Amino acid sequence: MGNGRGSGQEPQTTSTPATTDSSQQSEYSGPSILSRGAGSIFRAPTQPIKFQPFLSVGVSYDAGLTAVTVLPDGTVPSRNSVGAYASFGVTGYQKWRRASLSSAYSASYSHYNSQSYFNSGQQNLAFVYSRQLSRHSTFSFRESAGLFSRGFYNYGYDGSGSLDPNFANTPRTDIFDGQTYFLSTAGDLTIQKSSRLSFNTGVQNSVVRRRSSALFGATIIGARGDVAYRLTRNTTTGFQYNYSRFFFTKAFGGTDVHSVGLVHSMRLGRRWEISGNFGVSFVETQGLRRVNIDPVIAALLGQSYGIEAIYRRNLTPAIGARLSRGFRHAHLDFDYHDGVSSGNGVYLTSRFQSAGVNYSYSGFGKWTISSHGHYNSYSSLAQTIGKFNSFTGGISTGRQLVRHVSWNVGADAHRFDVGNSQFGRTYWRINSGLSFSPSEIPLAIW
Repeated sequence: MGNGRGSGQEPQTTSTPATTDSSQQSEYSGPSILSRGAGSIFRAPTQPIKFQPFLSVGVSYDAGLTAVTVLPDGTVPSRNSVGAYASFGVTGYQKWRRASLSSAYSASYSHYNSQSYFNSGQQNLAFVYSRQLSRHSTFSFRESAGLFSRGFYNYGYDGSGSLDPNFANTPRTDIFDGQTYFLSTAGDLTIQKSSRLSFNTGVQNSVVRRRSSALFGATIIGARGDVAYRLTRNTTTGFQYNYSRFFFTKAFGGTDVHSVGLVHSMRLGRRWEISGNFGVSFVETQGLRRVNIDPVIAALLGQSYGIEAIYRRNLTPAIGARLSRGFRHAHLDFDYHDGVSSGNGVYLTSRFQSAGVNYSYSGFGKWTISSHGHYNSYSSLAQTIGKFNSFTGGISTGRQLVRHVSWNVGADAHRFDVGNSQFGRTYWRINSGLSFSPSEIPLAIW
């Protein structure tokens, strides 16, 4: 369950300020560069907005709740339950002469009448701080953290556009409903050499841990750099290099990923913008795996399996693309990603593909609406395991009842299948409640 709300203003996507003059800083500085996270972590409004708190309470019905356990007959249990939830948080954006801060935090707790095992809390935090250090240099700091207990995590799909899950390595396709913790920290320094030429370098560290001892956790460290050249007012192109290292809990070895490619961004007219990166990743994986032993040798040793060292090298696509459309009271995003992921607790190093659409609207009188649809898949690069496919979709709407009080209703559905096994999962939720906020715009909740 996430909480989001539109700003009701046209977003402003910027890359790097080129001057310290405040009037010039507000000018359009070219299309956003996907490899730098610009325009993908927070959609900053054109005017400062004070930080706004919110509180939501309501009821829900969840179908397909799945714990990390197996029944005696070998099947994975699935449960349904009516529940209640409460959440609170604060969102906002502030801009100063040389700096800006975007922030969003929410906390919630869900209680289920007949399935108390799934009672749980959830917290989300994300913020981006950017500061102009000198006439030609800008530093940005990004932080995202949270804990959740639902296997399908909608952070970043709530219509607010507060987080790009691919950029922050946020887990969002866990197979089971078990507690997961994550933390992602990133810092970037951008040098604007001239009005057209800029350089960027950055580092990132992400940690994912899962409460269940049956699932894997991951630690990701990385560094990146790119050079971008602004060909015209509305077109920017360049070259990027990324390095990532994956470590896994309860697993020997790890994965090194080197990615190179081109970056290109264009603004199409006044409101459309497209940005992408196109390249390849060189993947090296070392580890151990369990193998069956020949029955004759097994009889001599007294065990039926052994441990084998593995070393794999793969060449995979490194592609990302986003098409965005900004309206006066709405925002529309299409996104596609094909790259290397640290997995979801069952899958380790994998080729990860995703495609989706997000839409939010807050200009229809006292109504607001947000929706999303996504496809995700994992193809393991080291494990002998079939392909993972998942489909998610949802819609929520809210209406202001009286000043500062709005009514909300939402529906969310997920489906996934694991390889050639018979294990699949369908999860869906319907929820409705009341939200309280000083904002004049009704909140849209999941």
